Amino acid sequence: MGTLRMDANHPEGILMCAAISKTVIPMPIRPVDVQPIWHRLSVGGLPAVIQKKARSFSAGSPIVHEGDAIPAVICVESGWVGLSKSLDDGETQLVDLILPGEFIFALCADRFTSALQVEAITQSLVAAISEAQWKRLVGGTPELEDLQQALSGASRARMAERMLRLGRGSAEVRIAYALLELCIRLRAIRDTADDVFHIPLTQQQLGEFTGLSSVHVCRTLRRLERNGIVDVEDHMDVRLHSVSRLAEIANVDLEHLREQILPDTDAS
Repeated sequence: MGTLRMDANHPEGILMCAAISKTVIPMPIRPVDVQPIWHRLSVGGLPAVIQKKARSFSAGSPIVHEGDAIPAVICVESGWVGLSKSLDDGETQLVDLILPGEFIFALCADRFTSALQVEAITQSLVAAISEAQWKRLVGGTPELEDLQQALSGASRARMAERMLRLGRGSAEVRIAYALLELCIRLRAIRDTADDVFHIPLTQQQLGEFTGLSSVHVCRTLRRLERNGIVDVEDHMDVRLHSVSRLAEIANVDLEHLREQILPDTDAS
């Protein structure tokens, strides 16, 4: 039976294009000081369970392998976690990025094994909750089910938006959308100042997220910089100079996108 695992030997480094950096430097670990959504909602019992079960994973460490047994719910308390699928030749699609305060629901239809590879993008603190324990928590705290539905709906919405652009959008459209989505989500957890934020991804990982090669990612970012829309410096420190122009490129209505990809927790 598969379990959460730690891998302290995974190397961590990035190689950026000439417009950003020419050297390989370890990714800076930036502290994330956010208030998880389950704390804001005063969900009874959950914070204590998470605190008890939380485990730390270093950047690059697998948390759950695709096809392994997986807990019903994984709560990400801090750090960035990636969900991915890979072909036999090693080609990888980063299906989603999970940020602090979000849940991972990755069970296959068999309700036992993981449909995805779950991996720590940065140093992360996560807690695994079994199906039986989750049911007990939901039974004692009905609003927790509302939270689950809100987070699941937000996840489906953002993946649908990305899939549309992966299938029908140019490289510029895909990158523009990815930057907007991450900015909106980071604002929601107060991990960005206005339109300045850090993306702890290599260009290869950003390419896996947007279905592009690292070369295409580099060229697209440079083009957006030349056009005065964004600045990308110092290993993916991003400044959006024109959110409206970026939204036009990505073909999104910002208010509608926020409503779709941020969990509605007002009712809880």
